Amino acid sequence: MNDINEIIARLDAFFSREDLAGAKELLYTSLAQARAAGDKKLCASLYNEIMGFERQYGSLKAAVSAAQAALSLLEETGLSVSFPAAMMTLNAATVCKRAGDNETAAKLYMRAEELFNRFYPAGAAEFAGLYNNMASLYLDTGDYPKAEYYYDRAMGILNRTGKTSDLAVTWFNKALLYNRSDPFSGKTERCVDVGLRVLDIPEGERDGYYYYSCRKCAGAAAELGFFAAERELTERADAFYERH
Repeated sequence: MNDINEIIARLDAFFSREDLAGAKELLYTSLAQARAAGDKKLCASLYNEIMGFERQYGSLKAAVSAAQAALSLLEETGLSVSFPAAMMTLNAATVCKRAGDNETAAKLYMRAEELFNRFYPAGAAEFAGLYNNMASLYLDTGDYPKAEYYYDRAMGILNRTGKTSDLAVTWFNKALLYNRSDPFSGKTERCVDVGLRVLDIPEGERDGYYYYSCRKCAGAAAELGFFAAERELTERADAFYERH
């Protein structure tokens, strides 16, 4: 198998039924095959997928190792300034942030922003993910004005593109921001209310990513002490995964 798009399609099928063992096996088997074939570009793409998988479901140490390998292969293959490098650099930055290396994460986010500005059209939907992740870094480091700035930039794009699930997650992220920066203003509660309304869409419009986002919002709701919202969103996601 030497087509990253085919691998990602199979990977999505594993994720849709929450078969994490199957997803992991596919990733590492494909990587071994690509390495044996000497396909460095495919290896870089697979390391990109592996760093995301390990960050969310596995080992942060493995995620950091995959991020370093991906960035190194971009340099080796002359793709460090390229369209694929933009997203890989963003993902590597997110891994470093999750691992607590905020200094490296900040440098990689700035590099990712440069690559996004070079290779994506202004206001492209992909910028929303970049801005959300940059905001999260500034939230963690206590730079609340910058966090709010980047969350607002992400929201502007998501409102225009109609990405309901990501928009809801961003509202919950802003609730976390205001809970730290301005806890008595009522902004936290308003953000949670809006986030829940955004998620209130007909069942026929809900897909696997929607329910994955419900889980993310449920985690934020729990951190904020909105336990009824946490329970509702968790039950909604659990019901979907039990059916599939």
